Amino acid sequence: MTTSVSKTAAPAEPRRGRLGMVLAGTLAALMALGIGVLAAHTGQTPGIVPQTVSYDITDGSVVINYTVAKGSGDEVRCTVDAYDTGFAILAQKEVSAPAGKSGVKGTETLTTPRRATGARIRDCHKV
Repeated sequence: MTTSVSKTAAPAEPRRGRLGMVLAGTLAALMALGIGVLAAHTGQTPGIVPQTVSYDITDGSVVINYTVAKGSGDEVRCTVDAYDTGFAILAQKEVSAPAGKSGVKGTETLTTPRRATGARIRDCHKV
């Protein structure tokens, strides 16, 4: 009885395989970059940049200093709030930045029911 062994198949052409992997990797990197850009700008209105400059906390209040950069023709409203260690809002107030100026500096005092741990300006939008 004779046994025969069939020939093994020739390996795939390495150049095509590498090119496909390079294209797939490039496409994946571009998609990740696009998703990263979208995630970085989630919840923001383009052209409005709110910034908490400082805050001073006492047992029953918080004084917050903030700036808002925006287009000079835009009227903008933002929320200023104070929060506790669990990020529960203790006090908040809506502030506005009128049209005619490209930047606004402001100070607000928020009365809190207990000692806060931080304050911020957030949720800015055009009116």
